[in-house]
Amino acid sequence: PAGPGRPAPDADAGILLVPVHPQTGETWAPAGPAASAYPVPLPFGVWLWLAFPDPYPPVPASGGMPEGVLRDDPPLQRLFHPFRADPGTFHHTLARLPAVRSPWLREILDHLTQDLRARLF
Repeated sequence: PAGPGRPAPDADAGILLVPVHPQTGETWAPAGPAASAYPVPLPFGVWLWLAFPDPYPPVPASGGMPEGVLRDDPPLQRLFHPFRADPGTFHHTLARLPAVRSPWLREILDHLTQDLRARLF
């Protein structure tokens, strides 16, 4: 599939599966060397399922959408690894907390400081 949020199609592609805008009905037009390929318009929901097979709820992150309206913006790129918080940010935030005066929290901070110096993170 070719379309928004996807890498540029190959220049030697014969056909391109492209989305049709769910509200305007306009077919996405490829640019560049792939513009000579024959576009095969697909309903946006079908194209979205083919282009991004992982589950993708077609609703905004906040608020709501009218019934039957799908988003036409591509989903965010998926990370290849899980998110990891920066240990330095965690350390500085922990050091500024008033509760760090508690013995158990101070022990965590001291161990974290030693681990950061040893580059274990």
